[in-house]
Order: sequence, then C-alpha cells, then structure tokens
Amino acid sequence: MKIQANELMTGDWVLDGNIYAQVTSITCDGNIETTHNEHSNIELFEPIPINKEVLEKNGFVANRHVYPYPYYEYENEENKLKVGFAFPHGNKTSYKEPWVYIDSERVFVEHLPCMFVHQLQHALRLCGIEKEIVLQ
Repeated sequence: MKIQANELMTGDWVLDGNIYAQVTSITCDGNIETTHNEHSNIELFEPIPINKEVLEKNGFVANRHVYPYPYYEYENEENKLKVGFAFPHGNKTSYKEPWVYIDSERVFVEHLPCMFVHQLQHALRLCGIEKEIVLQ
C-alpha cells in the first residue's frame, strides 16, 4: 500500500525504502523530506503497520482480560489518559480491522479504525494528546 502526500503530517513515521524515517517537511508540489532523505517522491514511501512490537516499544501492555482478541493499553494516570489498541479477529466481534480507543479528560473515541503508525499519530494529535511514538 502506498501513501498519498495528503495523508501525511510533519512528524509522521513512514517506511522510506527499508528504513524508518520521520517526515520533516512536505512541499506544495508533493515532495516529502524525511530524516532519511533530503527530498523524495511520495511513491517511495510506505505506511508502517501497527503490530504488538511497535505498541510495546511505546509503553503499551497486553491486557488479556478485556477482549477475546489481542488488546494493548497505554495509561498515563498523571494526565488521566488511556489509549487502547485492538487487533480483532474471529467470529466473536463485528470489528474486522484494527482499531484504537482513546479516553482522556477532553475526549472519548472508541473503535476508530487504525492500521498504520501514522494513523495512530494523527488520532493522538487530533485528541490533543502529546505522546511521542518511537520506532528506533
């Protein structure tokens, strides 16, 4: 799957060839500058799928008591923030795509489809949550 320039924001993680890179700028003509390349064509980038390794590296822990499929949670009690991420599968759910759940003092979002790291970054930003996602 390829990414369109209008799907990206500064700070998003992408796969630049086989290297994780963050977008540092997007020009009007659609060129993307990352931490790996000066300027690249958008066709060279691919989204990074969210998997348990990415979630665990970012402080998410498996919660095996919540759903009948893999579910990971990140909690920050100081900021009254809880973020959940689910990988639904099987007949026990009507949801077929991975989704994110966000609960904070200001916002509540449930079952937001989210398959890629940049989509998770966007969801957190739109909810006013300052959580840096790390991949390296």
